[in-house]
Amino acid sequence: MNVSRNPRRVCTMPLALVIALSCVLALSGCLKVSAPYAVSGIVKDALHGQGVGGVTISFSGGFTPVVTASDGTWAKPGLKGIVTMTPSLPGAVFSPSSRTVNNATSTVNFTAAPILESVYWYSVEDEGGFSGGSSPVEPTEELTSVYSVTVENSTAQTAVPQGYDVLVISDTGASFDISDFEGSVIVTFDSGISPLFHYLTGSTQKEVYWDYDSGEELTWVNPITATELGAEGDARVYHTLSGLSGFTRRNDLLEAGSTDDADDVIVYEVVSGEKAWWWVHIGPHFGDYPDDPTVTDVRVSEIICYILRVLNFGSPDFPEPPVSSDGAGLCGKTSRNK
Repeated sequence: MNVSRNPRRVCTMPLALVIALSCVLALSGCLKVSAPYAVSGIVKDALHGQGVGGVTISFSGGFTPVVTASDGTWAKPGLKGIVTMTPSLPGAVFSPSSRTVNNATSTVNFTAAPILESVYWYSVEDEGGFSGGSSPVEPTEELTSVYSVTVENSTAQTAVPQGYDVLVISDTGASFDISDFEGSVIVTFDSGISPLFHYLTGSTQKEVYWDYDSGEELTWVNPITATELGAEGDARVYHTLSGLSGFTRRNDLLEAGSTDDADDVIVYEVVSGEKAWWWVHIGPHFGDYPDDPTVTDVRVSEIICYILRVLNFGSPDFPEPPVSSDGAGLCGKTSRNK
């Protein structure tokens, strides 16, 4: 019996067409056009907590920048893909410095702070608003190599220095109204606390919110855990000050004390009317003072340098407490306040 067989039909579609169709099918599932999305947020001042207007928010990918409104708010619709946002304002630094998103995010916020560059160091023996004894110290290269420092140590000033970011009252009084200072940071060293309260509250507030009863051994709580020798009888700030309106204790930034109820080294946010400052207090004369003031000069300068960098969102290493050549630690001395 003869059985006839039909030959199989073979697809003869051109290979190029097969490849083209395969690519179309693959790409149709892989290359999806991303949907546009919107992002909004606010820029706030690190000290006041108020919105900052006039900040430019730039976007990667060629998107047009936006500028924050007077209350610090901003919004940007029509973004696509991965976008990096960067805030900018002359004279300001931001945290975070930039932010990257790839879809709609509820809020993208930034914090702004004035760039700290210039320091006015006042170490004249001035009786203005003063209570205590005076042993001013001078800035050292630990500070002057990083910041522009102007020192006034010979002539008492009656007008508050302006045009500076930082005012240091170095263990002395002040014949000018500190509350008129237009910078953002005020540093008081030891008795320098006296004129600060005199001008901010109308009284030195000695024995009310601070006194000259520091102990010799200083214990660091933040940013390190350590001890070092300071001085007996220097200016310490009572913890109860944090209950006074306008004074917010920021021991998360810096804290050291020689007693349980007060701070020898501390940072406060201070608000008076429409003005606000970071207030940094450094109480003790460190080391073998006054026989060898070098340790105190250096220690005060390097602590100030550290906190100024922190206030500008830096992450500097904290300067370790000094030790003597035999490693036994430095000998604390009684201050000149008693």
